[in-house]
Amino acid sequence: MKKVSFLITFCIVLFSYAQNRQDYHLSWDGTSSILKVKLLYTPTNKDSTVFVYGDPTFGGQIDIFKVVKNIHCNPSENLKISENDRKITVYHHDSKTKTLTYEIDGSKPDDKKSTIYTELFRPVITNGFLSTPNSFFMLDKKSETNDLISIVWDHYPHQFIYFNSMNPTAAANKNLSIKEKEMGRYLFVMGNKISVKKYNVMGIPYYSIYSNEKEYSILKTKLPPYFTDYFPSIRKFWNDTDEAFYYVAVLPLKYAGKTKAGGYGMDDGFLMKYLGDYGYWEKHVIAHETSHHWIGLKLIIGKNSFDNQWFGEGFNDYVTLINLAKSKIDSKEEFINYLNKENLELHYKSPVKDSSNASIAKNYWTDYPNYGKLPYRRGLIYAFYLDNQIRLASKGKFTLRNLLIDLKNLEHTKKESIGISLEEFINLGSKYIPKEQFENEIKTYMIAGKPIDFKTVKLIPEFHLYFEKDIPQIKFTPNASIDKIYNW
Repeated sequence: MKKVSFLITFCIVLFSYAQNRQDYHLSWDGTSSILKVKLLYTPTNKDSTVFVYGDPTFGGQIDIFKVVKNIHCNPSENLKISENDRKITVYHHDSKTKTLTYEIDGSKPDDKKSTIYTELFRPVITNGFLSTPNSFFMLDKKSETNDLISIVWDHYPHQFIYFNSMNPTAAANKNLSIKEKEMGRYLFVMGNKISVKKYNVMGIPYYSIYSNEKEYSILKTKLPPYFTDYFPSIRKFWNDTDEAFYYVAVLPLKYAGKTKAGGYGMDDGFLMKYLGDYGYWEKHVIAHETSHHWIGLKLIIGKNSFDNQWFGEGFNDYVTLINLAKSKIDSKEEFINYLNKENLELHYKSPVKDSSNASIAKNYWTDYPNYGKLPYRRGLIYAFYLDNQIRLASKGKFTLRNLLIDLKNLEHTKKESIGISLEEFINLGSKYIPKEQFENEIKTYMIAGKPIDFKTVKLIPEFHLYFEKDIPQIKFTPNASIDKIYNW
């Protein structure tokens, strides 16, 4: 009797598995801008299935639905396309497996803007090159069921280099499986001028994916120091070696007409695209975005990254800066220049420097030079200030790093990654400086947006504070050592 019961249970599990899945079959000829997709899926109900493509809030891609073309369903079914809602609705009469075919057009958009954001946050497919971040070849099946998704390449140029961030060692013809809720996490790259190199960073496999086109030859010398010096430094900073793997993809901009660079971090890696010279900005973008693996992804104050971007971007930028200096990728001069010229000077001259934290989200994409950069500079300046105050209050025993490690440990105790509340952040900070002082500073400088009055500020002996036309500036005092200041 027990065997029969087990058999029935086993059959139910198999039936449930078969009914809740999506199978993506991909094809690309290696030269065109079109990725062909065939999707096999099981309907959630007998009447219709609704799919949604893309997310306009991701990089401000309001025209993202133009990427999907030539959508077809089975002849016995009906198709409705709602462009305004980015919805594809298939009407059918049963719950048998269905087929939906469509094409992903990765060519240059018609809007002629061709900005860095256009290429970062959508598929780019051209002769010999394919890049699709956050799985932008997939459709979001709007149902309560968490389908199992499989992805396989049916046709592709076998001589091309291929990388996917689901399984970095998998070949293109290997079937990949994920759950539907994970579909927005992944990067696919394929091309005939792409290199993939593997590193060992404190026992963790790290993958470097980069263009080996002639105009990007500098990457062969500029990327290795991140893997040999910067990544070990920042993992030691966070005391974190708990990772299956990590990747860094530095890819060319195909449609932008002038020198540009930008990137963003994902759960298991980082994507950057750029064109032109590789200078300090490009170097800093790689370091900043890979640093988001902690602040901005694992550590968020509030319910989402926009709630307190001064922390998600500004504190992250400070952690980036000190690890660039610690790992010798940045010189002492570059450290000071970034602190002064790129932050203190630009912030205290900004026309929106005293804008509230609440004003940032609604103006972020429409006025990025002012509001977009505001939380970066405001947060970094406060992080530098706070680091100094913790060091002074504890007589050098503690630093901002201790508070950040406390935040990381607190996040680990939560059953779900729901973010850290502002109250929890203040409570943890009160271990290092008086709570009333800390709470007032957060509310005044970060939430209300009042700039710090550095004329009343004291810093540790290694830093000298001075002013140029009322703009606070910092320099190292004689014999100050970055290694001693930032020691972990």
